Amino acid sequence: MRRFTLRKVAVVGLAAALLAATPVAVLAARGVFGGELERQSAAWTTTAATTSGTAWRNVPGLALTRCSLHQVTAMVSVTVSGAPVLFRVVIDGVPEAPMKPGSARFVPSGNESFSFTFVGRVAPFEADDTHKFNVQWRSGSGAPVNLHRGVLNLLFERGTQGC
Repeated sequence: MRRFTLRKVAVVGLAAALLAATPVAVLAARGVFGGELERQSAAWTTTAATTSGTAWRNVPGLALTRCSLHQVTAMVSVTVSGAPVLFRVVIDGVPEAPMKPGSARFVPSGNESFSFTFVGRVAPFEADDTHKFNVQWRSGSGAPVNLHRGVLNLLFERGTQGC
């Protein structure tokens, strides 16, 4: 009878440990970061642009360089027409690490507007908090996509080094 009780206690203890570890695993899978939002900057373009390339390229006029630290939120709003299109935001020209959640796909039906929010985390590089944020796009099919106008709006915490 004592053995059964010890076994029961061990099973209950293991179950409790697994339940306690589950939120940590979920947090790691989803990712969380934050900052002290205090600044906002925007860039916009009303100059039409077209791409049919399936490789990522910068959207003309939708880039900002800012002294920033910790979390940065990039809100992209565009009016497009044509083929399905993908957008993303890259920091400091590093295409292997776009802002989360990665790329956003939109399939316009005529001349339509589309908005998406991206988040990322920045830190000093060589004692400098200056970072460049580029909106990039590509055609999803190789057919032409037309950008009629667009906005990049950044929310961020001001950096302290090298700015």
